[in-house]
Amino acid sequence: MMIRSQILTHSVLLTSDALLHFQRLYDTSMQIKTGNFSYFQTNFAFGHSGRIFNAVYGPFLAYAGGLLLLLVRNWFNFQILVIFIVFLITGIGMYRLALKAKVNEVIAILLAVLYLQFGIVARILRFNFMAWGAALAPYAMMQVLYMIEDKKRPIHWLSLALIMALIAQVHLLSTIFIACPFCHLCSS
Repeated sequence: MMIRSQILTHSVLLTSDALLHFQRLYDTSMQIKTGNFSYFQTNFAFGHSGRIFNAVYGPFLAYAGGLLLLLVRNWFNFQILVIFIVFLITGIGMYRLALKAKVNEVIAILLAVLYLQFGIVARILRFNFMAWGAALAPYAMMQVLYMIEDKKRPIHWLSLALIMALIAQVHLLSTIFIACPFCHLCSS
């Protein structure tokens, strides 16, 4: 429903963030296609400038996005699929977080829908990659609930490490924002 107009008009949303991310994803797709890998430099995009970008801006997501771009073959299909994936991951995560917090199932669905409609998550419609961090935030916040509720084993190391590593590989700045509650809980 949120991307209905984009599908009906068959249009690609171009914003400043979209153009930047299209460049980095094009670079990784060309690296995969040619087999000429360069983790640090962008040799196919940004005017073949050799800019260091993906290494500090979510390398895993860049390569996953590059592969996806190769598979779907155009920016329109890519953008629709990515927006759908972000909304799906986000909706499921917020719903599960609400249930973990012992919220009524109907309220959990409403919270998930509200989370999808407002703030950072909705920015994926403008192709702002901060939405990826916001999509994974509910999964990290589940770890906070474990820390509060589980007195015997408050820190579930493996699941905490996995979600934080995934967030770091997707959007580095989100890692800092999401780590703050853990730092506060561990220091008290």
